[in-house]
Amino acid sequence: MSRWRVPATFFIAPGATSIIRFWWPPGSSDQGAQWAMAHPLAGASDSWLMTERVGKRRPCEIGTIAIDGEPQYGCAATGADVEYRVFIRNDGASGTRYQLEGGGF
Repeated sequence: MSRWRVPATFFIAPGATSIIRFWWPPGSSDQGAQWAMAHPLAGASDSWLMTERVGKRRPCEIGTIAIDGEPQYGCAATGADVEYRVFIRNDGASGTRYQLEGGGF
């Protein structure tokens, strides 16, 4: 399993949910199934930061709709091969800073 951590820090208020999108550089191979969660910074808070959902999609840049005949939808790939999204909820009583970390299965 490969592990990773985003060096940027995020802040989340008590009771709030943050949605973070992440991806690998264009042309990277599909990274497969990924798990992501909040890594609370030391001394920031003792709040529980919960991963609610993790999702993956193949983003589109251009859509097409055929006017004559059966409706059809076409999708052209964007720069990112796949995009991931994670929902992080702060179940604690205070706001806190964290980094996003995860790994592949």
